[in-house]
Amino acid sequence: MRATAHVDRNLCLGAGLCEVMASELFRLDAEGIAVATADASGETGPDRLELLRDIADCCPTGAITVTTTDD
Repeated sequence: MRATAHVDRNLCLGAGLCEVMASELFRLDAEGIAVATADASGETGPDRLELLRDIADCCPTGAITVTTTDD
């Protein structure tokens, strides 16, 4: 299964919760807006997928979405 995390830059307020929860998957850029790292997308197991979904659910503005595909 492949998962892709996306951050809507128009919704993100830069709270940084995503980076605190998984700094290997999200970081704040120079503008203080969250971006998903390359590790936040690609082949994933159930634990990583659950973490991505938890982070998306915790985002205070709903700026993070996670989509999956079966490859």
